[in-house]
Order: sequence, then C-alpha cells, then structure tokens
Amino acid sequence: MANAVELIQNTHECLIAAVQAGDWQQVGKLDKLCRLQVKQAMEDPQRDDQQIAEVLESLSGTYREVVALCQAVQGKLAEELQGLQKSRQSAKVYQMFS
Repeated sequence: MANAVELIQNTHECLIAAVQAGDWQQVGKLDKLCRLQVKQAMEDPQRDDQQIAEVLESLSGTYREVVALCQAVQGKLAEELQGLQKSRQSAKVYQMFS
C-alpha cells in the first residue's frame, strides 16, 4: 500500500511542476494518471485509509489551486479576445472610411 501512496505522491509532485511550468498538456496527462492511481489505491483491500486520506487532502489542495489558476487564465484570455474583437471592429470601420 505504501507503494500506491508513493506513486500518488510522485505524480502529485510532477503535477505541481507541470502547473508551475505552464505545461497544460502535461497537466492533463498527469491529472488522468492521478485519477487512475487514486482509484487503484481505493480499490486495494489492504489500503491504509489514514495514508490515503493524507495524500488526498494534499492533492485536493493542489487541485483547488489549479482550478483557481485556470479560472484566472481563462478570464485573462477572455479579456484578450474581447480586445481583439474590438480592434477588428475598429479596423473594419476605419477601412470603410478610408
């Protein structure tokens, strides 16, 4: 069981590193891997519930931070898209009068 917890912890550390690097493709892959490892750990009849609870608490905190970061990035991208759309509309108006 300790091995399952170690696997989750290692994947968790890689997930944090990928988020810090802004490698969202890697974050997606590691998210899937984390989910699989948690599922496997929970299905193990010899699991140590205390160890799993601790690692899941830590993982949950990371996911809260990742979600908040994604929402911030999404908001920034939405603002940039709106700016581009306004610029495009302004350019069309300018072309009409030139």
